[in-house]
Amino acid sequence: MARQGLPVPTENRNHPEDHAAIERLHQNYVGKIERFSDELMTFQDAAYAMGLDRGKKLASKPGVTLQAARANRVYVAGPMTGIADFNYPAFNAVADQLRAQGFEVENPADHGIVEGAQWADYMAYDLTRLGLCGVIALLPDWEKSQGARLEVMIAERLGMTVVNAHDLVIRENAAVPTFSKLM
Repeated sequence: MARQGLPVPTENRNHPEDHAAIERLHQNYVGKIERFSDELMTFQDAAYAMGLDRGKKLASKPGVTLQAARANRVYVAGPMTGIADFNYPAFNAVADQLRAQGFEVENPADHGIVEGAQWADYMAYDLTRLGLCGVIALLPDWEKSQGARLEVMIAERLGMTVVNAHDLVIRENAAVPTFSKLM
């Protein structure tokens, strides 16, 4: 049920490496949790603690992401400005397909619309995410987008692999287990 008109999240926003642990934790409380019960509070506290632990682990890593760590991470790029719904459906569809194939995906549509943000604000953030990836997957008409062209230029300068998103999804669906097989 949505609170005060807010949509209920339909995707798991926890870190992928925590999904199994959270599910095990959840199984400990199935059938025991009633609305606003002590068991619910215990479950929420334990899940929150998992998130804190994950944050500590991520914060303890060095600030530089090495090339090997970026290899299976894909940045989705394409046009947004002037397109209905900012082209989020196309971005999300490709990101979902790539995640289902085991890729870690940086999807600029994930941040949604930020009140007061301008094009440069979005680009400044998105370019930090691009730098964490080893592959940039391009949506159709990317070359018509000033932002996507900038992202491709930076990706090429960083030595990233540049592919059409459709080709990557098709090849992966054709049972190629990892991106490294495409190179």
